[in-house]
Amino acid sequence: MNTVTYKRTYSLSFSFDEILTLIKSFSIEDKVRLEKELEKDTLVYRATKLSEKIKDNDLSMEDMVTEVSDYRKKQNAK
Repeated sequence: MNTVTYKRTYSLSFSFDEILTLIKSFSIEDKVRLEKELEKDTLVYRATKLSEKIKDNDLSMEDMVTEVSDYRKKQNAK
């Protein structure tokens, strides 16, 4: 399927299933291109969702250094 660029804008109503059927008819190249565009459009949404899943880190740098030092001591003792 060749990709054609038009300079006119139209407003058409499609159901999700109709759009899905249309997308399934695309070539793999056009599907990848669409995927990249959707990734750009949803970046902020996906970043926000990821941020919500990440727990807050209450460790200080000193706590982390202590944890790493303790771990290394245990590993060297083996």
